[in-house]
Amino acid sequence: MFNAFLQLLYPKLCFACEDPLFESEEFICTYCRISLARVDYTQNSPWWLRAKFDGLFVYQEVQTFFIFASGGRVQYLMHAIKYKGAEDLGEYLGLWAGQSLKKFHFFHEVDCIIPIPLHPKRLQERSYNQAECIGNGLAKGLQIPILPKALQKFSQTNSLIGQDRSHRFEILKDSFEVLADVRGRHVLIVDDTLTTGATLLAAAEKIKAAGAKEVSFFTLAALK
Repeated sequence: MFNAFLQLLYPKLCFACEDPLFESEEFICTYCRISLARVDYTQNSPWWLRAKFDGLFVYQEVQTFFIFASGGRVQYLMHAIKYKGAEDLGEYLGLWAGQSLKKFHFFHEVDCIIPIPLHPKRLQERSYNQAECIGNGLAKGLQIPILPKALQKFSQTNSLIGQDRSHRFEILKDSFEVLADVRGRHVLIVDDTLTTGATLLAAAEKIKAAGAKEVSFFTLAALK
């Protein structure tokens, strides 16, 4: 009764559409759960996703959960996770994605999950790494261990908005260092949003050079 009274005074809002949530709903309303733009897991990963990596790096699998569109509800979710302190939302969506991927047998050969790290200065400013939050949920859903400190970003980079993939890669290619033993392992690299793929490619090059057997990619959202 008291919780219902609090919900009347201070209603919890859907992170995607900002409508009030019912007491049984968590983070996202039922309508948004059904209608958010998602990838069809009954098919292989979409061609437009593979096209970001084909011919540039030998990878095992690439997949995403949401299809990103500027000004859409998926963007509101990603913005909340990345900039608004919504760590729990990131883990919740990562878990949802992981459970869905496991149901359709994606990444079943992966040995460990490694999230894309933030530079220590950026991490101190934000207090959390959004890719790690997503990775924590994904690890639970897929039932695969996560190595949150396996990759370090030791070079600070300015905003990459407006840069094409080749310029982004040149900026990022020497900014990561592998700190864990990944020899002989199939590593799933996780990030929040995929645009050009340059960040994932830069991290993948370092992880493969460190002895990983296979590398796959997952982002919570991706831009077509």
